[in-house]
Amino acid sequence: MDKMTALLDLAIKRKQTEPRPGSTRIGDYQHGIYECDYVSPFTKGACKVNANIFLLLQDWSSHNDMSKPVIDLERQKLELKYGYTPNQPTNIKLTELLKTYFSVEISDTYGTNLYPYIKSDDMSSSILQEDLVWAAEQFALPQIKIVEPKLVICFGKVTFNAIRTACDEKEVDTIEEGINAFFPFHNSMVWLQAHPGFYGQQSRNRG
Repeated sequence: MDKMTALLDLAIKRKQTEPRPGSTRIGDYQHGIYECDYVSPFTKGACKVNANIFLLLQDWSSHNDMSKPVIDLERQKLELKYGYTPNQPTNIKLTELLKTYFSVEISDTYGTNLYPYIKSDDMSSSILQEDLVWAAEQFALPQIKIVEPKLVICFGKVTFNAIRTACDEKEVDTIEEGINAFFPFHNSMVWLQAHPGFYGQQSRNRG
């Protein structure tokens, strides 16, 4: 089975699997226009299946954000094309970091979200750790096995700890500890970095 077929099978599994309690499906919003043939829409703009770098963010969106009326049609077009908004500060920072340290664009990587469903409430809302670990086991680790990157970058301590727990590794207490707690999985090295969003970078810089 080739990589694209194996990844499509995971996307089909995501669509057919019941979301965790309190979560909803991507296709439940805006008449299903955000539904796609990937585990996460983010992969639309980061779908190099032979990439050396694998980007793993926490989750794609929230119920409250997805339920708002669409006002900015240009932004929606970008989200539908790339699975993210390139001119958002978080993604500008991510692009900057990838160029500075790896000389690559987001499109040169394979990117996805750990949690493949839409969480309740707002973007700042948390997801139960047990649900994140479940998502790691069901979707994130299988994607890593398929893509076989040299480096997996987990953005944020919560994401990293979910992957560590799913791999029977001890959780870390801080970003600083996690950065020095990289570990091998399959044919890849799994590494933690602060989330590219404002609060993640502020926390990292303060540390």
